[in-house]
This record gives sequence, structure tokens and C-alpha cells, in this order.
Amino acid sequence: MPALFAHRGSHHGLPENTLAAFARALEEGADGVELDVRTCASGTVVVAHDPDLRRVAGRPERVARMGWPALARVDLGAEERVPRLDDALDLILGAGRRVNVEVKGDVPDRRRTAALVSQLLRRRRPDERAAVVLSTFDPVVLAALRWGVPEVPVGFLFDAAHTGLRRAALVRAGLRPAGVHPHAPLCTPGRVRRWRRAGLFVNVWTVNAPAEARALATLGVDALITDDVPALRRAGLDP
Repeated sequence: MPALFAHRGSHHGLPENTLAAFARALEEGADGVELDVRTCASGTVVVAHDPDLRRVAGRPERVARMGWPALARVDLGAEERVPRLDDALDLILGAGRRVNVEVKGDVPDRRRTAALVSQLLRRRRPDERAAVVLSTFDPVVLAALRWGVPEVPVGFLFDAAHTGLRRAALVRAGLRPAGVHPHAPLCTPGRVRRWRRAGLFVNVWTVNAPAEARALATLGVDALITDDVPALRRAGLDP
């Protein structure tokens, strides 16, 4: 059966990408947690999906322009704050679970972000790094991560809007990710077979419908990223 990764934690009633959401995902039996990272102005790698705080906190500030002390005080609701990646890894890896770290590439200094993530992971124990998978939509970030922390597998993220462009960029750059992270609608039986024959792991996002999850499990994908781990467990996707 595929592993189940909680998409930005379990965030029904909790702010996404927070320690509380990650802790609940662990309580709900997730095999791992998927989270998003970028860097703030002071160089701290923080867990945040969006480039600004409008959606999650109703504030206009951009994460990249805030220092860590100011960012750490932002209220996301439920008394939760933006966590550092190190804090998230302590929680999730400390519970013996896996982590999918999506590294954002939507900023001009994306190489710096990739370098800082790599430095942070090199400071973790080898057994901890073995429980981490990295992913990104950006070929530049992918190359930097593969060079910066080669022992950690990197998956290439894509959807229908980016497939042709991103794939061409990967071919031109000669990059070879360890796996693919396709959007669920792209996972036809033929494509999954081709990815697996190429030796790639296949982690699919974002899968919430039990019937879709069962169909993807039948195809032999490695992991499903979901907003509802309990629902998929009830549907029979047990470890």
C-alpha cells in the first residue's frame, strides 16, 4: 500500500503548516507529513506555502522580507506561529515518521534557499536524512538540492500546466530526479508504468477521494499526499 503523507499537516480546524497541524497528523496515523519551505530575510528556513501572509494571517507582508524574530510573532490562529523547518523536523522525525519537504522556487534567490535547506539537512543525523524526501517544481532548485545534499532523494513536482515546460527544462539541464510528484489527474496507468520502469518513485498529490486513492494504489504508486489521512485509512489504505 502507498504511504500516506498529510498535506501541510492535518489542518481541518488548525492552521496549515504549523506544529499543531503536524502533531495532529501524527496522531491520525499519517506515515509522513508534506510541508512547504522558503527562507525569510534573516536566512532562516521557515515552513510557509505562500510568498506572503495574506491568506494565512490576513497580512500583506512577504515572508522573504521579514526577519525571523518578526515572523515568529505572526499569529496564524489557534495560538499557532510560523515554524522553522528545524522545529518541524524535530517533531516529525522524532516521532519516527517521514517528511516530504517541498522547496519553493518562486523567488529570485531560489539557489540560496536550496543551499540553506541543504546546509540544514547536512546538520541532521544520517538516519534522519534517510526519512526525508525533497520536492520542487523548479529545475534550478532541483539541481541545487541534488548537489547540496546528494544522499537525500529529490522528486520533481509537476501538474498539467507545467508538464511540458518543466520536462523540457529538465532534459536540457541533464537533471535526473530520483522520483516524480505528479498531480493526481496525470497518473494514467501507462504513465505510472513508464515512471516505474525508469526507476523513479511516484508520490502523487493531492488525493482525497477514497476511490481515487484505491485506484492509484492499484497502479503501484509509492505515496499519496492527502488532506484527509483518516478517510483514506477508513477506505482500506492501511500500512
